[in-house]
Amino acid sequence: MPVIGSDGQPFGMVNHLEGEFIKLAKNDPASGGVHRYLPLTTVAGLDGGVVRLSMPAEQAKQACVSEEEMRQRLSLDPDAGTQLGQEPDGPHGSRAKAQGGKGEREHRSAGAASDPHRPTNYGIKNPR
Repeated sequence: MPVIGSDGQPFGMVNHLEGEFIKLAKNDPASGGVHRYLPLTTVAGLDGGVVRLSMPAEQAKQACVSEEEMRQRLSLDPDAGTQLGQEPDGPHGSRAKAQGGKGEREHRSAGAASDPHRPTNYGIKNPR
């Protein structure tokens, strides 16, 4: 899908979306042979199969993020991988570490009795 600046000048071609960015195709002549990432906040809308930007194409160049800068952002932000469509490598944060990894259940399921012979009616009278 082509990307056009607000001035009508071509800016690039969409490769795909990655989180809050449009990854532009690197085989486009304007790309210089590298992927560029354009924030979705620069998009004014879609018009007949064309992405229209809210700024002129020349100004959009300043808003682009390079592949190297995206890698740096990912290395600084542990949750950034999930924002870009990648699978997380495990639980993050102090609560997740204290509770263990996914699939590790330490507690009984809700309503399970500690003694199987003791009823768990929680004060509700049985109509027997």
